[in-house]
Amino acid sequence: VALGAPDENGSRTVDVYSLGDHDSWTRHATGLLSAAPTPRRAGYDFTTWPPPRAERVEVEGFYESLVGNGYAYGPVFQGLRSVWRRGDEVFAEVALPEEQRKEADRYGIHPALLDAALHAGMLGAAAPTDGQEPDAPVLPFAWNGLVLHAAGASALRVRLTTSGPGAVALEAADETGDLVVAVDSLVSRPVSVQRPGLKDALFLVEWSELAAVAGEPSPSWHPVTSADELPSGIAVLEASGGQESPLSLT
Repeated sequence: VALGAPDENGSRTVDVYSLGDHDSWTRHATGLLSAAPTPRRAGYDFTTWPPPRAERVEVEGFYESLVGNGYAYGPVFQGLRSVWRRGDEVFAEVALPEEQRKEADRYGIHPALLDAALHAGMLGAAAPTDGQEPDAPVLPFAWNGLVLHAAGASALRVRLTTSGPGAVALEAADETGDLVVAVDSLVSRPVSVQRPGLKDALFLVEWSELAAVAGEPSPSWHPVTSADELPSGIAVLEASGGQESPLSLT
């Protein structure tokens, strides 16, 4: 992560890179950081909850339904708890799993919690029925006007509205109704899961085949079925089962 020097207004550029093959650096994101403006109140009154005149939306099985569309969220990122709709507005409750809540105060906002706040806008991205092609998955492309007003939240009340083609605006408050984070516009773009190198782009397992060793097996391993067969000077690291079970030695 490269942070630029402050300009005349105190803002700084920020860029995120990763190191690829052949010592080449790839820039994945760029942005502009500035000191937080004067804290503002939420445009929506989150103290009145659930939102009046909003229709509840069923969320059971939501994450399982997304798998067919190329989204696979692990347990920590499955934070959507409840959803309501009122016209073009989408409201949601999101929360970190209990075992992650103690980690919340380590972050301005926990990444899994912020991600879950956007999931309510994906309720139309469920797996297609038989014979239909799934829509291409979309990923965040451009964040505009993201302001963090409070740190350490472990649960949020969320309001999502449309802010343009392929874009949403977000406001989220804590369980007392105080504003935590706001985003003027988040633009998402479709991605192809078939694109070479996209899957596991930053993680790779390589198996190196070892040449066959002629002669006796390696002296670091000695198969036995009972303690009476232990060679002298060999320590038992692990044993399982009864007297006739194999022993792991080194």
